Amino acid sequence: MRPLATGLALLVMASAACAGGTLVLASTMSPYDTGLWTELLPKFEEQTGCRVLLYSVPTGAALKLLQGGDADVAVVHDRPAEDAALKAGFGSGAWDLMYNDFVLVGPPANPAGIDTGSADVTAALRKIAEASARFYSRADLSGTHQKEAALWRAAGIDPVDSDWYAATGLGTVKVLAKADQDGAYTIADRATWLTYRKDYPNLRIACQRDQLMLNYIRIIPGTPAKHPHINYGLALAFVRFVTSPEVQEMIRVSGVEKFGEPLYIPNAKNREQ
Repeated sequence: MRPLATGLALLVMASAACAGGTLVLASTMSPYDTGLWTELLPKFEEQTGCRVLLYSVPTGAALKLLQGGDADVAVVHDRPAEDAALKAGFGSGAWDLMYNDFVLVGPPANPAGIDTGSADVTAALRKIAEASARFYSRADLSGTHQKEAALWRAAGIDPVDSDWYAATGLGTVKVLAKADQDGAYTIADRATWLTYRKDYPNLRIACQRDQLMLNYIRIIPGTPAKHPHINYGLALAFVRFVTSPEVQEMIRVSGVEKFGEPLYIPNAKNREQ
């Protein structure tokens, strides 16, 4: 798997050797897709004299990079998978970083007849199943995919082999585009939805604000006992950076001016083993 070939990544890779070395960051895709990493990573590089090599990948892939010793630190949002990695000794701890929530979006005509004034996501999913309304899943072991699967379980439905349910294997931005084109329902994290919703005129929020749709994001450094070669010191420096009051405030206001609400809610408060 190759690191993200962004302008930022190319810039730091082309720069002279940095005093702080290189941090390999494996991160869920939303912070890059929404521009948060573009805002924060250069600041960290400036403070530490390092360069950041970013893998913007689904959470499942980010955890695999961490477990394989191919990343120094991971930013992820799939609590059961995170806990399993920690229990297996592949993370040296987990820090709360930020959270937002998921939204269920679909065509304005609302072919499933979802009560859009209700926050009951399990009722909304049952409506989709009853109407055999088209639903697109990321189906890529991302945190978003795992949350979607958990919501279907909570609704008492296994949609996987249904004709109306499609496994796309696409990231959130692309699956939103496909749902917009084809008149389908799908689930996205709010930050990505806010950032790109103008590109999807044929989608509207069908359900939101259910507590089941909360999306907690944590940061997990690797474990030197498993992989002595990782840059553990720099990983811990990155943890301190993103959980610092200054950066938490940057997270708190990110998106507010443009969208009228934040992309993420800062959540740094404790270390979890």
